[in-house]
Amino acid sequence: MLRRSINLALALACAAALPLLAQAQSTAPFPSKPIRIVASAAAGGATDFVARTVGERLSKSLGQPVVVDNKAGANGALGAGEVARAAPDGYTLLLTLGDTLINNIAMYKSLPYDPFKDFAYITQAVRSPAVISVNPEVLPAKNMADLRKLAAAQRGKLTYGSWGLGGLGHLAGEQLSRTLDADMVHVPQRGEAPVMADLLSKTVSLGLTSAGLAKQHVLAGKVNALAIMGRERSPALPHVPTMREQGFDDPLFDAAVYIAFVAPARTPEPVMKKLTEEIRKILADPEVGRLMNERGLEIMNSTPAEFAASHRTESEVILKRIKDFGLTPQ
Repeated sequence: MLRRSINLALALACAAALPLLAQAQSTAPFPSKPIRIVASAAAGGATDFVARTVGERLSKSLGQPVVVDNKAGANGALGAGEVARAAPDGYTLLLTLGDTLINNIAMYKSLPYDPFKDFAYITQAVRSPAVISVNPEVLPAKNMADLRKLAAAQRGKLTYGSWGLGGLGHLAGEQLSRTLDADMVHVPQRGEAPVMADLLSKTVSLGLTSAGLAKQHVLAGKVNALAIMGRERSPALPHVPTMREQGFDDPLFDAAVYIAFVAPARTPEPVMKKLTEEIRKILADPEVGRLMNERGLEIMNSTPAEFAASHRTESEVILKRIKDFGLTPQ
């Protein structure tokens, strides 16, 4: 009888302590364990560079390890799907391209995430202008005028590589093919680093990558940069004119890829606030800005509200263009 009374008292005491334990856990200082940044592109590209540059500094400011986990594939959908399913506790973040949050909606019949419902906006970290490059041993072009002539002579024989199906590189390449009446074949890759590898190995005729990734190969004379996408020249390759400067005035050629941080939806507001403040503080650091500029990346550092508004506006424009091109979901 006494044992039963003791067991009952212990059970009641434990039950009474559960709310206090839950409250203690919910109010535990964040972070109390390592944070993982899922970079939805292969190592070596612009997304990977941003993830590691910010991650290293975020680890110091938060006092916890920050691990970068590259999850490339399906134009970022593999990594995005993993983060969408992650616990909304701030310990798993996604760094991805705008393509993953917009273009994939129209390019895949089934996505493992909903870009508008499964994520909480942190910041658009950087803008990454794309460059159109060729291997001079494959196409001896130095500018878009040269490419126009070569494309006319080799109609239906040229190929172009991009960092993913339905991404901005794919759309720009498709528009370029139509503008030149070149009937080029698209060769999608799992990130921009493999596109550059294809260019260097003479696997594709031309490729679209970030200006930052192309810079070292352009300076080494291994590839020729023909044109920069965006309204202004890139600080990484200031000698390379924009598409518009060379007479290509489609608005699509004015666009630039952005790389952004998001967290799983329903991440607690205090955690989101802390992550946003720390990441944006890192991006505002002049030294980080210098490092990004060296890679051809331009700091955006948008607020969550600015990010949300931009996402809605760009989605309308890009999804319409995909429909106009008649690109079918895979």
